[in-house]
Amino acid sequence: MIRTSLILILFFTLLLQTTVNAQKRPTVIELFTSQGCSSCPPADQLLEQIKKEFGNDVITLSYHVDYWDYIGWKDPFATRRFTQKQYTYAEKFRSRSVYTPQAVINGRTHHTGSDKAAIYRVLNAENKITNPIDLTITKTQKEGKTIAVTYALSEINTANELTFVIAIDEKITAVKRGENRNKTLKNTHIVVAEQTISTQTTNGQLLLQLPDWIQNSDQLSVIAYATKANVGIIDAVTKRL
Repeated sequence: MIRTSLILILFFTLLLQTTVNAQKRPTVIELFTSQGCSSCPPADQLLEQIKKEFGNDVITLSYHVDYWDYIGWKDPFATRRFTQKQYTYAEKFRSRSVYTPQAVINGRTHHTGSDKAAIYRVLNAENKITNPIDLTITKTQKEGKTIAVTYALSEINTANELTFVIAIDEKITAVKRGENRNKTLKNTHIVVAEQTISTQTTNGQLLLQLPDWIQNSDQLSVIAYATKANVGIIDAVTKRL
């Protein structure tokens, strides 16, 4: 009887410790999309809806890929680098090909970007991370097209990576050709710059370069997230420029 009681006490102590260590973190949605893809506008609209509904509990990022440009419309926000990022995820998920729209959630799962039911099932489950790190953007400074981002970490783990992103709130585009010809598209949370580094120190600074087409009136945010190998995104923060 005493032995059983001791086992139960130990079990509930470990359970309590796990619960205390598990902390809620924002959910990060990375949408791979293209203005040249006729299936993408519903996913773009869903991404905007999710941000409005979930607020600070969700960080939404829109990565425009360039492999649909050949159809006739060159997406002004697409880059080869973002296409390669999607291929990297394809390798992780053991997928033979890439597609749009694709929503990657916390770097752990992927879904069709317009599949509201599947995405909301993930969002409605609390994103709790056991023993997360604390990532903070302590300062941002803009000089011309260069953004200096200063950050701080609660601990160093060289196996972890930090990704820093500049995103623009929204852009409206009149599409002239391609699958979405004669449509006016609204894209939100568009990634325009990105850099990934390893965690060598508990604080540091890096520079991000904005594309030439960014205007002074554009509303920009800096997003930073930490990724742990074989786990996914373990913390994310955002700060207005």
